[in-house]
Amino acid sequence: METSSEHPHHTHHPVDTGTDWFFLIFMVFIVFAVTWLGFINFTEARKTEVAKLNGEAWVEWLTEQGTKRFEADYKIEACKGGVKPSADAAKSDTPVLGTWGACFDYIIKNTDLKDQTNTFFNKPPNLIEKCIPTDLSTTGAIVIEDLMPTPPGSAIPFVGSQLVETDPIDYKMQLRVSVCDKGGYAIKVAEFEF
Repeated sequence: METSSEHPHHTHHPVDTGTDWFFLIFMVFIVFAVTWLGFINFTEARKTEVAKLNGEAWVEWLTEQGTKRFEADYKIEACKGGVKPSADAAKSDTPVLGTWGACFDYIIKNTDLKDQTNTFFNKPPNLIEKCIPTDLSTTGAIVIEDLMPTPPGSAIPFVGSQLVETDPIDYKMQLRVSVCDKGGYAIKVAEFEF
């Protein structure tokens, strides 16, 4: 048996540099797209976080005032507890003491809450009845609900309704604050006494 000392010859095919360059350019594009989408998502998440901070500021202010507003020497007449609204409340153009309208008017004119910004629209956040996913104008808005207890044994302990200007605030109230996210969905911030 004879052995050959010849080595098999391998033929080298030329490298297809066009495909390699296309692949590298495609990978650069993918990295750029992922980075850009990450930046956009981070920016939107930050806006949602600011909306939550706005809601938390409302909770903090209302909770703090809720602990003092029934005291005799409470200074903010517009938000004082125990003051029954007058019978002329519905007829008046100015907010009536003892109603949410007077308290809200005081809050947005005289507290730090007046300086809040809805970062989704770069304007002050508005108070709305509820977050609506089909209406993106609710994005970044604040929802304050008056929680009324249901009869004992009910499946749900409270029923929430929007606070309106003529609602009396002369009693210890159970409130819920929520904010609307980018998609118009509610993010519950807190339930507390006012």
